[in-house]
Amino acid sequence: MILWHYELNTPMGLMRAAFDGRGRLLELVMEGFDPRKTSPLPPKEQRESKRFLDRQIEAYLAGTLRTFTVPLDPQGKPTELRIWDTLRTIPYGQNRQPADLAAWLGLDEDTIVMACAANPIALLIPAHRVILAGEGPLPKALRELETGHKWKKP
Repeated sequence: MILWHYELNTPMGLMRAAFDGRGRLLELVMEGFDPRKTSPLPPKEQRESKRFLDRQIEAYLAGTLRTFTVPLDPQGKPTELRIWDTLRTIPYGQNRQPADLAAWLGLDEDTIVMACAANPIALLIPAHRVILAGEGPLPKALRELETGHKWKKP
């Protein structure tokens, strides 16, 4: 499978995105430039996928987008995929505790926490809506954004 990697310069900081040949997002992570992971100039349709993602991230951080429509294809174990699908059902501006999701899905709370930490597609699979012990400032800043505050980089 051919993957196209892009560096995105967002108000959150540098991010890296990976799309498959069909334009589905497989990975979106907070990470700086790495020439070994950045593809040569991709075909036009791939560049359109990246521009669509750029516009959606910009609109989300401006507070005008609540639901992402970028096609996703996260890669993970079946249990992780099930958890990530569930995370996508948490409404904008709401959050959950790992214990709530564990009870809902019939899984161990540690499994929920590990899946949130392993989330390959930041923002679009909203693991920031799950309040984790010891989390960094970014999930808190994203939750603040979703409660009506302007985006402020942590």
